Amino acid sequence: MTYFLYHDDISSEVKFGDVIAIDTETMGLNINRDRLCLIQLSSGDGIAHLVQISKKSLEKEENFPNLKKIFKNPNYTKLFHFARFDMAGIEKNICK
Repeated sequence: MTYFLYHDDISSEVKFGDVIAIDTETMGLNINRDRLCLIQLSSGDGIAHLVQISKKSLEKEENFPNLKKIFKNPNYTKLFHFARFDMAGIEKNICK
């Protein structure tokens, strides 16, 4: 597995296939208290894209333009392990 680490947004040069596996990490399990800190994305090609989310980046709604494009694109099939929790964190923090 190859890993690429990004800070506060994924590179606009990253291209995915039709299906994207997505997982989030938070500072705990309370979505209202514990902030989002990492988003992991992969097309299943042996490459994982890790996006570290800083506390400061969550303060501005105009942040994360590349992640927003991915999450809002209906042409991608998004694959989650626990979608209810991951989507709540993404909606609250990224796609406000």
